[in-house]
Amino acid sequence: MDVEEKVLEMLKPRREEYELVESAYRKIAEKIEEKASLSGIQVEVTLQGSIAHDTWLSGDRDLDVFVLFPTSMTLEELRVKGFNILLEVAKEIGRYELRFAEHPYVRVFLNGVEADLVPAFKVSDPGKIVSAVDRTPFHTQYVSKTLTPGDKDQVRLLKKFMKTIGVYGAELKTKGFSGYAVELLIAKYRSFRKTLEEASNWETPVFINTLENADWEFLKKKLRRKYPDSVIYMPDPVDPLRNVTANVSLKALSTFILGARCFLKNPSIDFFIAEPQPVSLDEIIKYSTDRCLVVLKYELPEALPPDVLWGELQRVEANIVNLLENRDFEIIDSSTWTDEKYAAYIMLEASSCSTPEYKLYVGPKVTVKERSDNFISKHSENEYGPWIGKDGRLRSLKKRAISSIVDALKEWVKEYNSPPHLKPLTPSISRLNHEVVIEIMEKGGYAWLMEFVLKKPSWMAKCTG
Repeated sequence: MDVEEKVLEMLKPRREEYELVESAYRKIAEKIEEKASLSGIQVEVTLQGSIAHDTWLSGDRDLDVFVLFPTSMTLEELRVKGFNILLEVAKEIGRYELRFAEHPYVRVFLNGVEADLVPAFKVSDPGKIVSAVDRTPFHTQYVSKTLTPGDKDQVRLLKKFMKTIGVYGAELKTKGFSGYAVELLIAKYRSFRKTLEEASNWETPVFINTLENADWEFLKKKLRRKYPDSVIYMPDPVDPLRNVTANVSLKALSTFILGARCFLKNPSIDFFIAEPQPVSLDEIIKYSTDRCLVVLKYELPEALPPDVLWGELQRVEANIVNLLENRDFEIIDSSTWTDEKYAAYIMLEASSCSTPEYKLYVGPKVTVKERSDNFISKHSENEYGPWIGKDGRLRSLKKRAISSIVDALKEWVKEYNSPPHLKPLTPSISRLNHEVVIEIMEKGGYAWLMEFVLKKPSWMAKCTG
């Protein structure tokens, strides 16, 4: 039995899992239909996503319940009346959470199943969508028509492989491949192995033609204009001018390309079940002691929509890196993590936690009259200089007001802490220490912390030999 066959035995849902999700869906659908009828609104309750496509993995019991409302309603009515119907259903079921995408939806928890109740419009053509979620039923139709049962098993393999190497999920937290993108890859290449063989030779930007009878070169140009920052382009067969992989980051794409090469070189079940080798608290502290690892922690006063929170954290992270590098700190690496409820963290590694006490300014050659005069005037109050170097350029030394990276981050917080929900918050800032490590681990960030400190994903061990 080869690796893929062994893995599929673990990945394919069991009969009792199918029965569980089907029972939960029936119960939810009946309640929605009943509530909508009492409100005088005719709806169509539909199952979408990986369970509807039958490409889901054992243990991933996530229902996408799309409630299709008539287009005679306005978008505002959908967001208010439609959403309130789903909210009432959620309250009757029991435990629920409010979620937000293009418009609000509800996540309910029922007998070990998570179900997203999403209001959408019932449209006859993907060209007539009112909001992005209206496109989803057409994705289900396309996948059901295009993928064979064997193809769906190949989707399962590719999904699990991507999960293990950390590139599955289009949300801002991951910036990887959506489930639909994985399904389109298999629709294109027809097997897990063939997809990896293709990916192992990709060069950015990547273009994947998922369409038939299209002017591909013309479409590529249009996609490039519409998505100038994308690193991989895969048009949606349902809506050809939409790039399904627009959210994939260069890091996620590069990880997938390398992961594909590594698996093909050394096929192993570890690419599907690998868990990080546990590292003790003392070892993490030991690996951190002689390095400059700095942590910013935000206490969250309220739960924000995950994509909003991750987006703002990543913006602050980018602001910090730019600010520090412009002030002569060499940043080796940076990352963000949040439990999405109570706390959020940004971690940096710098080559040194301090810059030299004095900053050297190098000016123009003295033969450049106006600029050299301006340099002398501007730097005449510095502690040392101006003087003329052996290369004929003016130089000056000025004592820095701040040379510690921790002090700099505390002093310049208003310069980088700009996103609206984080701006009112003052992060606590410190070197990574015993207390911070324990706190992050207790909040569920152990894997993130360990990977940032050790800087070697467990699957990468299979890339040699």
